[in-house]
Amino acid sequence: MKEIRNNLISLALGQSISFAINFVTILLAARSLGVASFGEFASLLAVVTIVSKIVDFGLGPILFRELSERNIKPNIFYNVIALKIILVILVFIILNATILILDFAPAEILLCDILFLNIIISSKMANFREVLAIPFKATLQMHIPMSINILDNILLLIYVIVLSFHGLSLNYFILGYVLSNFPGFIFLLYYLRKKFNYKLLFRFDIIKWIILESLPLAGYVLLMVIYQQADIVLIKNINGTFYTGIYSAAARLAMPLNIIPETLVISIFPFIVKHRGEKKYGEKIATMFKILFFISFLFAIVFTFKSVPFIKLTFGEKYLDSAMPAIILLWSQVFLFFSFLGSDLLIAYNSQKWNFVYAILIVSANLLLNLILLPHYNFVGAGLSKLGSSFFGALFLAFVLRKEKINYFIGNVKVILWMLIMIIALFFLSLLPLYLYILVVLICIFITLRYYLFFDYDEVVEIAKTLSLQKWVFKIFRMN
Repeated sequence: MKEIRNNLISLALGQSISFAINFVTILLAARSLGVASFGEFASLLAVVTIVSKIVDFGLGPILFRELSERNIKPNIFYNVIALKIILVILVFIILNATILILDFAPAEILLCDILFLNIIISSKMANFREVLAIPFKATLQMHIPMSINILDNILLLIYVIVLSFHGLSLNYFILGYVLSNFPGFIFLLYYLRKKFNYKLLFRFDIIKWIILESLPLAGYVLLMVIYQQADIVLIKNINGTFYTGIYSAAARLAMPLNIIPETLVISIFPFIVKHRGEKKYGEKIATMFKILFFISFLFAIVFTFKSVPFIKLTFGEKYLDSAMPAIILLWSQVFLFFSFLGSDLLIAYNSQKWNFVYAILIVSANLLLNLILLPHYNFVGAGLSKLGSSFFGALFLAFVLRKEKINYFIGNVKVILWMLIMIIALFFLSLLPLYLYILVVLICIFITLRYYLFFDYDEVVEIAKTLSLQKWVFKIFRMN
Protein backbone atom coordinates (compact mmCIF):
# COMPACT_ATOMS: atom_id res chain seq x y z
CA MET A 1 0.00 0.00 0.00
CA LYS A 2 2.95 2.31 0.62
CA GLU A 3 3.93 1.89 -3.05
CA ILE A 4 0.42 2.93 -4.12
CA ARG A 5 0.58 5.99 -1.88
CA ASN A 6 4.01 7.11 -3.10
CA ASN A 7 3.10 6.53 -6.73
CA LEU A 8 -0.23 8.31 -6.33
CA ILE A 9 1.48 11.28 -4.67
CA SER A 10 4.04 11.41 -7.51
CA LEU A 11 1.29 11.27 -10.11
CA ALA A 12 -1.06 13.69 -8.38
CA LEU A 13 1.70 16.22 -7.65
CA GLY A 14 3.26 15.89 -11.10
CA GLN A 15 -0.07 16.08 -12.93
CA SER A 16 -1.24 19.02 -10.80
CA ILE A 17 1.94 21.04 -11.33
CA SER A 18 1.98 20.23 -15.06
CA PHE A 19 -1.71 21.12 -15.35
CA ALA A 20 -1.25 24.43 -13.51
CA ILE A 21 1.75 25.46 -15.64
CA ASN A 22 0.12 24.33 -18.89
CA PHE A 23 -3.14 26.05 -17.96
CA VAL A 24 -1.38 29.38 -17.37
CA THR A 25 0.54 28.91 -20.64
CA ILE A 26 -2.61 28.29 -22.67
CA LEU A 27 -4.32 31.28 -21.03
CA LEU A 28 -1.43 33.56 -21.99
CA ALA A 29 -1.37 32.11 -25.51
CA ALA A 30 -5.15 32.47 -25.93
CA ARG A 31 -5.04 36.11 -24.81
CA SER A 32 -2.04 36.92 -27.05
CA LEU A 33 -3.25 35.04 -30.13
CA GLY A 34 -6.84 36.31 -30.03
CA VAL A 35 -10.02 34.27 -30.42
CA ALA A 36 -9.72 33.51 -34.15
CA SER A 37 -6.03 32.44 -34.10
CA PHE A 38 -6.62 30.39 -30.95
CA GLY A 39 -9.50 28.70 -32.77
CA GLU A 40 -7.21 27.97 -35.73
CA PHE A 41 -4.63 26.41 -33.40
CA ALA A 42 -7.33 24.30 -31.71
CA SER A 43 -8.69 23.03 -35.03
CA LEU A 44 -5.22 22.06 -36.36
CA LEU A 45 -4.41 20.36 -33.08
CA ALA A 46 -7.74 18.50 -33.24
CA VAL A 47 -6.91 17.13 -36.71
CA VAL A 48 -3.45 15.93 -35.65
CA THR A 49 -4.81 14.50 -32.39
CA ILE A 50 -7.39 12.43 -34.29
CA VAL A 51 -4.72 11.18 -36.70
CA SER A 52 -2.38 10.39 -33.79
CA LYS A 53 -4.72 7.69 -32.51
CA ILE A 54 -4.04 5.61 -35.60
CA VAL A 55 -0.47 5.46 -34.29
CA ASP A 56 -1.80 4.70 -30.81
CA PHE A 57 -3.59 1.55 -32.02
CA GLY A 58 -4.65 0.72 -28.45
CA LEU A 59 -1.15 -0.58 -27.67
CA GLY A 60 -0.67 1.38 -24.44
CA PRO A 61 -3.41 -0.20 -22.27
CA ILE A 62 -2.52 -3.74 -23.40
CA LEU A 63 1.17 -3.18 -22.68
CA PHE A 64 0.32 -1.66 -19.29
CA ARG A 65 -1.83 -4.68 -18.42
CA GLU A 66 0.86 -7.17 -19.48
CA LEU A 67 3.69 -5.42 -17.66
CA SER A 68 1.52 -5.03 -14.54
CA GLU A 69 0.58 -8.71 -14.51
CA ARG A 70 3.93 -10.22 -15.43
CA ASN A 71 6.29 -7.49 -14.32
CA ILE A 72 8.70 -6.35 -17.05
CA LYS A 73 8.49 -8.49 -20.19
CA PRO A 74 11.22 -6.97 -22.39
CA ASN A 75 10.19 -8.77 -25.59
CA ILE A 76 6.66 -7.34 -25.46
CA PHE A 77 7.86 -3.83 -24.67
CA TYR A 78 10.62 -3.77 -27.31
CA ASN A 79 8.27 -5.01 -30.04
CA VAL A 80 5.61 -2.44 -29.16
CA ILE A 81 8.21 0.32 -29.65
CA ALA A 82 9.23 -1.14 -33.02
CA LEU A 83 5.58 -1.37 -34.11
CA LYS A 84 4.99 2.24 -33.02
CA ILE A 85 7.87 3.47 -35.20
CA ILE A 86 6.42 1.67 -38.23
CA LEU A 87 2.98 3.16 -37.56
CA VAL A 88 4.40 6.69 -37.19
CA ILE A 89 6.04 6.51 -40.62
CA LEU A 90 2.92 5.09 -42.31
CA VAL A 91 0.55 7.59 -40.69
CA PHE A 92 2.80 10.55 -41.57
CA ILE A 93 2.65 9.55 -45.23
CA ILE A 94 -1.14 9.04 -45.10
CA LEU A 95 -1.70 12.38 -43.31
CA ASN A 96 0.22 14.38 -45.91
CA ALA A 97 -1.46 12.59 -48.80
CA THR A 98 -4.89 13.27 -47.26
CA ILE A 99 -4.38 16.97 -46.54
CA LEU A 100 -3.03 17.48 -50.07
CA ILE A 101 -6.18 15.88 -51.49
CA LEU A 102 -8.32 18.06 -49.19
CA ASP A 103 -6.48 21.10 -50.58
CA PHE A 104 -5.11 22.46 -47.30
CA ALA A 105 -3.21 25.74 -47.62
CA PRO A 106 0.61 25.30 -47.68
CA ALA A 107 0.91 27.06 -44.31
CA GLU A 108 -1.64 24.70 -42.76
CA ILE A 109 0.20 21.66 -44.14
CA LEU A 110 3.48 22.88 -42.64
CA LEU A 111 1.86 23.54 -39.24
CA CYS A 112 0.18 20.11 -39.29
CA ASP A 113 3.52 18.45 -39.98
CA ILE A 114 5.18 20.38 -37.14
CA LEU A 115 2.38 19.38 -34.76
CA PHE A 116 2.74 15.78 -35.96
CA LEU A 117 6.16 15.68 -34.26
CA ASN A 118 4.33 15.92 -30.95
CA ILE A 119 2.95 12.42 -31.54
CA ILE A 120 6.50 11.19 -30.96
CA ILE A 121 8.08 13.58 -28.49
CA SER A 122 5.21 14.99 -26.39
CA SER A 123 3.41 13.50 -23.40
CA LYS A 124 0.45 15.78 -24.22
CA MET A 125 -0.52 13.49 -27.08
CA ALA A 126 -0.53 10.42 -24.79
CA ASN A 127 1.00 8.39 -27.60
CA PHE A 128 4.58 7.32 -28.41
CA ARG A 129 6.10 8.95 -25.35
CA GLU A 130 3.27 7.58 -23.21
CA VAL A 131 4.32 4.05 -24.19
CA LEU A 132 7.90 4.86 -23.20
CA ALA A 133 6.59 5.74 -19.72
CA ILE A 134 4.64 2.48 -19.23
CA PRO A 135 7.53 0.55 -17.60
CA PHE A 136 7.66 3.32 -14.99
CA LYS A 137 3.88 2.98 -14.49
CA ALA A 138 4.02 -0.79 -14.09
CA THR A 139 6.85 -0.59 -11.56
CA LEU A 140 5.26 2.37 -9.71
CA GLN A 141 8.14 4.77 -10.49
CA MET A 142 6.11 7.60 -12.00
CA HIS A 143 8.17 10.31 -10.28
CA ILE A 144 10.61 10.19 -13.22
CA PRO A 145 8.14 10.77 -16.11
CA MET A 146 6.22 13.31 -14.01
CA SER A 147 9.36 15.36 -13.33
CA ILE A 148 10.18 15.34 -17.05
CA ASN A 149 6.61 16.42 -17.94
CA ILE A 150 6.96 19.39 -15.58
CA LEU A 151 10.16 20.36 -17.40
CA ASP A 152 8.26 20.32 -20.74
CA ASN A 153 5.61 22.67 -19.42
CA ILE A 154 8.09 25.04 -17.79
CA LEU A 155 10.00 25.40 -21.07
CA LEU A 156 6.79 26.14 -22.99
CA LEU A 157 5.67 28.69 -20.38
CA ILE A 158 9.00 30.54 -20.57
CA TYR A 159 8.81 30.51 -24.37
CA VAL A 160 5.26 31.94 -24.42
CA ILE A 161 6.07 34.63 -21.82
CA VAL A 162 9.12 35.80 -23.77
CA LEU A 163 7.31 35.89 -27.13
CA SER A 164 4.20 37.55 -25.67
CA PHE A 165 6.23 40.73 -25.18
CA HIS A 166 7.09 40.76 -28.90
CA GLY A 167 3.68 39.72 -30.26
CA LEU A 168 2.97 35.99 -30.27
CA SER A 169 2.02 34.67 -33.72
CA LEU A 170 0.32 31.36 -34.44
CA ASN A 171 3.33 29.98 -36.34
CA TYR A 172 5.82 30.70 -33.57
CA PHE A 173 3.47 29.42 -30.87
CA ILE A 174 3.04 26.05 -32.63
CA LEU A 175 6.81 25.79 -33.11
CA GLY A 176 7.40 26.34 -29.39
CA TYR A 177 4.47 24.09 -28.48
CA VAL A 178 6.31 21.22 -30.18
CA LEU A 179 10.02 21.88 -29.56
CA SER A 180 9.57 22.50 -25.82
CA ASN A 181 8.99 18.74 -25.48
CA PHE A 182 12.25 17.68 -27.13
CA PRO A 183 14.61 17.92 -24.10
CA GLY A 184 12.14 15.91 -21.98
CA PHE A 185 11.91 13.25 -24.68
CA ILE A 186 15.70 12.83 -24.64
CA PHE A 187 15.74 12.62 -20.83
CA LEU A 188 13.02 9.94 -20.87
CA LEU A 189 15.00 7.82 -23.38
CA TYR A 190 18.07 8.16 -21.16
CA TYR A 191 16.28 7.01 -17.99
CA LEU A 192 14.49 4.23 -19.87
CA ARG A 193 17.77 2.79 -21.08
CA LYS A 194 19.42 3.29 -17.68
CA LYS A 195 16.71 1.52 -15.68
CA PHE A 196 15.33 -1.04 -18.15
CA ASN A 197 18.08 -1.39 -20.77
CA TYR A 198 15.81 -0.14 -23.56
CA LYS A 199 16.52 -1.40 -27.09
CA LEU A 200 14.62 -2.15 -30.28
CA LEU A 201 13.50 -5.66 -31.22
CA PHE A 202 11.17 -7.03 -33.89
CA ARG A 203 9.72 -10.53 -33.72
CA PHE A 204 6.82 -11.32 -36.02
CA ASP A 205 5.09 -13.74 -33.62
CA ILE A 206 5.05 -11.19 -30.79
CA ILE A 207 3.97 -8.37 -33.13
CA LYS A 208 1.10 -10.56 -34.38
CA TRP A 209 -0.03 -11.31 -30.80
CA ILE A 210 0.15 -7.62 -29.83
CA ILE A 211 -1.91 -6.57 -32.86
CA LEU A 212 -4.61 -9.17 -32.20
CA GLU A 213 -4.84 -8.14 -28.52
CA SER A 214 -4.91 -4.44 -29.38
CA LEU A 215 -7.38 -4.50 -32.28
CA PRO A 216 -10.54 -3.94 -30.18
CA LEU A 217 -8.77 -1.08 -28.37
CA ALA A 218 -7.36 0.39 -31.59
CA GLY A 219 -10.87 1.13 -32.79
CA TYR A 220 -11.88 2.28 -29.31
CA VAL A 221 -8.96 4.72 -28.96
CA LEU A 222 -9.49 6.20 -32.43
CA LEU A 223 -13.22 6.62 -31.88
CA MET A 224 -12.68 8.19 -28.45
CA VAL A 225 -10.35 10.86 -29.81
CA ILE A 226 -12.88 11.54 -32.58
CA TYR A 227 -15.42 11.93 -29.79
CA GLN A 228 -13.16 14.39 -27.98
CA GLN A 229 -12.09 16.47 -30.99
CA ALA A 230 -14.78 16.16 -33.67
CA ASP A 231 -16.92 18.95 -32.25
CA ILE A 232 -14.02 21.41 -32.65
CA VAL A 233 -13.51 20.37 -36.29
CA LEU A 234 -17.26 20.59 -36.98
CA ILE A 235 -17.60 24.03 -35.38
CA LYS A 236 -14.76 25.36 -37.53
CA ASN A 237 -16.35 24.08 -40.73
CA ILE A 238 -19.94 25.04 -39.83
CA ASN A 239 -19.52 28.20 -37.72
CA GLY A 240 -15.94 29.46 -38.31
CA THR A 241 -12.66 29.91 -36.40
CA PHE A 242 -13.98 32.62 -34.02
CA TYR A 243 -16.62 30.32 -32.56
CA THR A 244 -14.07 27.50 -32.54
CA GLY A 245 -11.91 29.68 -30.29
CA ILE A 246 -14.85 30.31 -27.93
CA TYR A 247 -15.67 26.61 -27.66
CA SER A 248 -12.00 25.61 -27.37
CA ALA A 249 -11.61 27.90 -24.36
CA ALA A 250 -14.55 26.12 -22.71
CA ALA A 251 -13.06 22.74 -23.56
CA ARG A 252 -9.72 23.80 -22.08
CA LEU A 253 -11.47 24.25 -18.73
CA ALA A 254 -13.17 20.84 -18.82
CA MET A 255 -10.93 18.38 -20.66
CA PRO A 256 -7.83 18.70 -18.42
CA LEU A 257 -9.90 17.29 -15.55
CA ASN A 258 -9.37 13.89 -17.18
CA ILE A 259 -6.00 13.80 -15.40
CA ILE A 260 -7.92 13.04 -12.18
CA PRO A 261 -9.36 9.62 -13.18
CA GLU A 262 -6.17 8.95 -15.15
CA THR A 263 -4.02 9.51 -12.05
CA LEU A 264 -6.23 7.29 -9.93
CA VAL A 265 -6.37 4.49 -12.50
CA ILE A 266 -2.62 4.48 -13.22
CA SER A 267 -1.87 4.21 -9.50
CA ILE A 268 -4.26 1.35 -8.78
CA PHE A 269 -4.33 -0.50 -12.14
CA PRO A 270 -1.42 -2.92 -11.47
CA PHE A 271 -3.09 -4.05 -8.23
CA ILE A 272 -6.49 -4.45 -9.90
CA VAL A 273 -4.92 -6.70 -12.53
CA LYS A 274 -3.21 -8.86 -9.91
CA HIS A 275 -6.22 -9.12 -7.55
CA ARG A 276 -9.20 -8.88 -9.90
CA GLY A 277 -12.12 -10.99 -8.79
CA GLU A 278 -11.30 -10.79 -5.06
CA LYS A 279 -14.20 -9.49 -2.99
CA LYS A 280 -12.22 -6.87 -1.07
CA TYR A 281 -10.93 -5.37 -4.32
CA GLY A 282 -14.47 -5.25 -5.66
CA GLU A 283 -15.34 -3.00 -2.73
CA LYS A 284 -12.29 -0.82 -3.44
CA ILE A 285 -13.45 -0.40 -7.04
CA ALA A 286 -16.88 0.78 -5.89
CA THR A 287 -15.16 3.33 -3.61
CA MET A 288 -13.05 4.55 -6.55
CA PHE A 289 -16.22 5.25 -8.52
CA LYS A 290 -17.61 7.15 -5.54
CA ILE A 291 -14.44 9.27 -5.23
CA LEU A 292 -14.61 10.21 -8.93
CA PHE A 293 -18.28 11.15 -8.68
CA PHE A 294 -17.56 13.32 -5.63
CA ILE A 295 -14.76 15.21 -7.43
CA SER A 296 -16.52 15.64 -10.80
CA PHE A 297 -19.79 16.79 -9.23
CA LEU A 298 -18.00 19.40 -7.11
CA PHE A 299 -16.09 20.83 -10.08
CA ALA A 300 -19.32 21.11 -12.09
CA ILE A 301 -21.49 22.65 -9.37
CA VAL A 302 -18.83 25.08 -8.09
CA PHE A 303 -18.22 26.42 -11.61
CA THR A 304 -21.91 26.56 -12.56
CA PHE A 305 -22.82 29.29 -10.07
CA LYS A 306 -19.76 31.46 -10.84
CA SER A 307 -19.06 30.69 -14.49
CA VAL A 308 -18.75 34.28 -15.75
CA PRO A 309 -16.27 35.43 -13.06
CA PHE A 310 -14.21 32.28 -13.62
CA ILE A 311 -14.04 32.97 -17.38
CA LYS A 312 -13.11 36.63 -16.78
CA LEU A 313 -10.36 35.58 -14.39
CA THR A 314 -8.89 32.99 -16.74
CA PHE A 315 -9.38 33.79 -20.43
CA GLY A 316 -10.56 37.40 -20.18
CA GLU A 317 -13.65 39.26 -21.36
CA LYS A 318 -13.12 38.35 -25.02
CA TYR A 319 -14.09 34.77 -24.10
CA LEU A 320 -17.19 35.46 -21.96
CA ASP A 321 -19.35 33.46 -24.37
CA SER A 322 -17.38 30.40 -23.26
CA ALA A 323 -19.22 30.37 -19.91
CA MET A 324 -22.30 28.40 -21.00
CA PRO A 325 -20.52 25.67 -23.02
CA ALA A 326 -18.00 25.34 -20.18
CA ILE A 327 -20.82 24.67 -17.70
CA ILE A 328 -22.29 22.00 -19.97
CA LEU A 329 -18.90 20.36 -20.64
CA LEU A 330 -18.10 20.22 -16.92
CA TRP A 331 -21.37 18.41 -16.23
CA SER A 332 -20.52 15.94 -18.99
CA GLN A 333 -17.33 15.17 -17.05
CA VAL A 334 -19.47 13.58 -14.31
CA PHE A 335 -20.44 10.85 -16.78
CA LEU A 336 -17.03 10.74 -18.50
CA PHE A 337 -15.25 10.16 -15.16
CA PHE A 338 -17.47 7.12 -14.62
CA SER A 339 -16.79 5.89 -18.16
CA PHE A 340 -13.02 6.46 -17.90
CA LEU A 341 -12.72 4.15 -14.90
CA GLY A 342 -15.29 1.70 -16.25
CA SER A 343 -13.52 1.26 -19.59
CA ASP A 344 -10.14 0.73 -17.90
CA LEU A 345 -11.66 -1.91 -15.62
CA LEU A 346 -12.93 -3.77 -18.68
CA ILE A 347 -9.35 -3.83 -20.00
CA ALA A 348 -8.08 -5.15 -16.66
CA TYR A 349 -10.71 -7.89 -16.76
CA ASN A 350 -9.79 -8.71 -20.40
CA SER A 351 -13.20 -7.58 -21.68
CA GLN A 352 -11.97 -4.74 -23.91
CA LYS A 353 -14.36 -5.76 -26.72
CA TRP A 354 -17.05 -3.75 -24.89
CA ASN A 355 -14.87 -0.63 -25.06
CA PHE A 356 -15.14 -0.65 -28.85
CA VAL A 357 -18.94 -0.99 -28.72
CA TYR A 358 -19.10 1.84 -26.16
CA ALA A 359 -16.98 4.08 -28.41
CA ILE A 360 -19.16 3.40 -31.46
CA LEU A 361 -22.30 4.28 -29.50
CA ILE A 362 -21.10 7.58 -28.02
CA VAL A 363 -19.36 8.77 -31.21
CA SER A 364 -22.47 8.03 -33.26
CA ALA A 365 -24.69 9.79 -30.72
CA ASN A 366 -22.34 12.78 -30.49
CA LEU A 367 -22.02 13.24 -34.26
CA LEU A 368 -25.78 12.91 -34.77
CA LEU A 369 -26.56 15.43 -32.03
CA ASN A 370 -23.90 17.83 -33.35
CA LEU A 371 -25.31 17.74 -36.87
CA ILE A 372 -28.77 18.52 -35.46
CA LEU A 373 -27.82 21.14 -32.87
CA LEU A 374 -24.72 22.94 -34.25
CA PRO A 375 -26.45 24.85 -37.08
CA HIS A 376 -29.04 26.27 -34.65
CA TYR A 377 -27.25 26.54 -31.28
CA ASN A 378 -23.57 26.88 -32.29
CA PHE A 379 -21.06 26.06 -29.51
CA VAL A 380 -23.86 25.57 -26.95
CA GLY A 381 -25.22 22.84 -29.21
CA ALA A 382 -21.78 21.21 -29.27
CA GLY A 383 -21.72 21.19 -25.47
CA LEU A 384 -25.23 19.71 -25.27
CA SER A 385 -24.19 17.01 -27.75
CA LYS A 386 -21.23 16.08 -25.54
CA LEU A 387 -23.44 16.00 -22.43
CA GLY A 388 -26.15 13.86 -24.02
CA SER A 389 -23.76 11.34 -25.57
CA SER A 390 -21.65 11.04 -22.38
CA PHE A 391 -24.80 10.31 -20.34
CA PHE A 392 -25.87 7.65 -22.84
CA GLY A 393 -22.37 6.11 -22.80
CA ALA A 394 -22.27 5.96 -18.99
CA LEU A 395 -25.62 4.14 -18.95
CA PHE A 396 -24.29 1.59 -21.43
CA LEU A 397 -21.09 1.00 -19.44
CA ALA A 398 -23.08 0.63 -16.21
CA PHE A 399 -25.05 -2.15 -17.92
CA VAL A 400 -21.86 -3.84 -19.18
CA LEU A 401 -20.10 -3.63 -15.79
CA ARG A 402 -23.11 -5.24 -14.14
CA LYS A 403 -23.08 -7.95 -16.81
CA GLU A 404 -19.36 -8.57 -16.18
CA LYS A 405 -20.03 -8.59 -12.39
CA ILE A 406 -17.73 -5.62 -11.71
CA ASN A 407 -18.75 -3.47 -8.74
CA TYR A 408 -19.51 0.21 -9.24
CA PHE A 409 -21.11 3.07 -7.33
CA ILE A 410 -24.61 4.24 -8.38
CA GLY A 411 -25.57 6.46 -5.42
CA ASN A 412 -28.01 6.22 -2.54
CA VAL A 413 -30.39 8.39 -0.53
CA LYS A 414 -27.53 9.86 1.53
CA VAL A 415 -25.65 10.94 -1.58
CA ILE A 416 -28.75 12.47 -3.16
CA LEU A 417 -29.36 14.45 0.05
CA TRP A 418 -25.72 15.64 0.00
CA MET A 419 -26.13 16.79 -3.62
CA LEU A 420 -29.24 18.81 -2.75
CA ILE A 421 -27.50 20.41 0.23
CA MET A 422 -24.50 21.41 -1.93
CA ILE A 423 -26.68 22.83 -4.71
CA ILE A 424 -28.70 24.99 -2.30
CA ALA A 425 -25.63 26.09 -0.32
CA LEU A 426 -23.62 27.04 -3.42
CA PHE A 427 -26.58 28.89 -4.93
CA PHE A 428 -26.64 31.27 -1.98
CA LEU A 429 -22.85 31.38 -1.65
CA SER A 430 -22.59 32.53 -5.28
CA LEU A 431 -23.71 35.97 -4.08
CA LEU A 432 -20.24 36.35 -2.54
CA PRO A 433 -17.21 37.75 -4.43
CA LEU A 434 -15.29 35.07 -6.33
CA TYR A 435 -12.32 34.57 -3.99
CA LEU A 436 -14.51 34.55 -0.87
CA TYR A 437 -16.87 32.16 -2.66
CA ILE A 438 -14.01 29.72 -3.31
CA LEU A 439 -12.80 29.92 0.31
CA VAL A 440 -16.24 29.28 1.82
CA VAL A 441 -16.88 26.44 -0.66
CA LEU A 442 -13.66 24.73 0.46
CA ILE A 443 -14.81 25.01 4.07
CA CYS A 444 -18.18 23.46 3.13
CA ILE A 445 -16.42 20.58 1.37
CA PHE A 446 -14.29 19.92 4.46
CA ILE A 447 -17.40 19.90 6.66
CA THR A 448 -19.11 17.35 4.41
CA LEU A 449 -16.04 15.11 4.72
CA ARG A 450 -15.56 15.70 8.43
CA TYR A 451 -19.13 14.72 9.30
CA TYR A 452 -19.40 11.88 6.73
CA LEU A 453 -22.18 13.51 4.72
CA PHE A 454 -20.90 11.83 1.55
CA PHE A 455 -18.34 9.17 2.44
CA ASP A 456 -19.13 6.73 5.25
CA TYR A 457 -16.76 6.28 8.19
CA ASP A 458 -15.58 2.89 6.85
CA GLU A 459 -14.88 4.39 3.41
CA VAL A 460 -12.75 7.18 4.89
CA VAL A 461 -10.79 4.58 6.88
CA GLU A 462 -10.32 2.41 3.77
CA ILE A 463 -9.13 5.34 1.65
CA ALA A 464 -6.69 6.37 4.40
CA LYS A 465 -5.31 2.82 4.64
CA THR A 466 -4.94 2.47 0.89
CA LEU A 467 -2.89 5.68 0.78
CA SER A 468 -1.05 4.87 4.03
CA LEU A 469 -2.28 8.16 5.48
CA GLN A 470 -4.12 6.81 8.54
CA LYS A 471 -2.12 8.94 10.99
CA TRP A 472 -2.91 12.27 9.30
CA VAL A 473 -6.49 11.46 8.32
CA PHE A 474 -7.31 10.20 11.81
CA LYS A 475 -5.92 13.41 13.34
CA ILE A 476 -7.76 15.72 10.96
CA PHE A 477 -11.07 13.90 11.30
CA ARG A 478 -10.54 13.04 14.97
CA MET A 479 -11.11 9.36 14.32
CA ASN A 480 -10.20 6.51 16.66
